[in-house]
Amino acid sequence: MGASQALEATMIDRARLIELKQEIGEDDFAEVAAIFLDEMVETLTRLCADPASAQAADFHALRGSALNLGFADLALACTEAEHKAHEGKAVDMVHIDWLFHESLAAFGPDLPRPEAA
Repeated sequence: MGASQALEATMIDRARLIELKQEIGEDDFAEVAAIFLDEMVETLTRLCADPASAQAADFHALRGSALNLGFADLALACTEAEHKAHEGKAVDMVHIDWLFHESLAAFGPDLPRPEAA
């Protein structure tokens, strides 16, 4: 297993991607995935521009989208960020944003590219 495959194995839950495709069908998958990705990009753009505005609900929503798309590491980071936000602690938005982009890269061509990624 190469380095990129090892990174993907820890970052991406491919079984979840297959499950999502089975739930909604191949034909609708790209559209649904694009909706999740666009919502994630919108939220991340807003939070990176103004990290102080981050609320626990933002990370809860990001986690849900990440879980649906199989972005395992991002989902875990969002869970941790949600807890920090509940406690009023700062969240490392650079790390969260990096995980999002690394997750996109690890998936390769299996996902549509969000417009502003």
